Amino acid sequence: MAKKVTMEDIAKKVGMSKNTVSLALRNMPGINAQTRKLIFETAKQLGYEYKKNSSQNSSSDTSYKNICLIFSKDTHKSEGFFSYIQYGVESEAKKNNLNIIIYCYDENKEEFETPLSIKEGLISGIITLGRISKKTLTSILKFNLPLVIIDHYFDDLICNYVLTDNISGAYLATEYLIKLGHKDIGFSGDISAASSFYDRFQGYVKALDQYSIPYNKSFCITDKCLYEYKKDSIQRVIDEIKKIPKLPTAFFCCNDIEAITLINALKSINLSVPDDISVIGFDNIELSKNITPELTTMHISKEAMGERAVKLLLERMANPNSLCEKILLPTMFVERNSAKKIN
Repeated sequence: MAKKVTMEDIAKKVGMSKNTVSLALRNMPGINAQTRKLIFETAKQLGYEYKKNSSQNSSSDTSYKNICLIFSKDTHKSEGFFSYIQYGVESEAKKNNLNIIIYCYDENKEEFETPLSIKEGLISGIITLGRISKKTLTSILKFNLPLVIIDHYFDDLICNYVLTDNISGAYLATEYLIKLGHKDIGFSGDISAASSFYDRFQGYVKALDQYSIPYNKSFCITDKCLYEYKKDSIQRVIDEIKKIPKLPTAFFCCNDIEAITLINALKSINLSVPDDISVIGFDNIELSKNITPELTTMHISKEAMGERAVKLLLERMANPNSLCEKILLPTMFVERNSAKKIN
């Protein structure tokens, strides 16, 4: 007997998410005509038969609501992090009969362009993912729809946030280095680039203070991310490292990509990790297990962030006047091979 064709089969064939395929096959809004045509043609080619529920008609399904997931092109391009959060959003949305309409905007444009689905009144709630400017967020708030913001926040805007406990996580990572005997500990990452990076820097400083270790600014790179320089060449990264008068015995980095970039640059100048310098990252992306040495890092429950954001949005959709919440999800220390005890 031939295997039954599923939406997963169609999604794999067209290179899209199952959620997009589902929206198209149910004639739901938010899918452009070209994509919808490709999905229908692929479904027909594979022999897929879509059976509607008796409660459905050809244009809509009243048991479903649409929510808009908004993120920037930079967020979309990030390596091995936000895609897992998006998966969590889509998974929890499916459990609750919610359609996800994805809107990816260009953060370099002067004005935020309102998604068509919102203009047409098709959206019941909004989730934003990743770093977002205050100007863009202010534009989104004008829609007056239930809103949850993932992995970014503003101290002066009362909203619903789902975040990682970055301060505590960074504290634990730095404390681990201190307990390995390190006193000269540097920080690497642009603390103005994201609220999470700033909080991780604060956790690093807090740990130093708790253990009576003076903060040494000369050990730190806080005005740039080395991984941005790597796009030009590894030499640019090496040049930045060489500006440090005396290298510390350990670095805590703003994220795993920064840590991996730093490790590769140190190798290029014949410094061994962890024998010469220990390095710890943050996020626990897949790549952190596939380098030499394997990266010690802080694990973030990425899918759980997406799932919790959908649950919080549902609460706000049901009770729009309830108090806003800032939810912090804990991190977990992952010990691997990039940090070493010293005398």
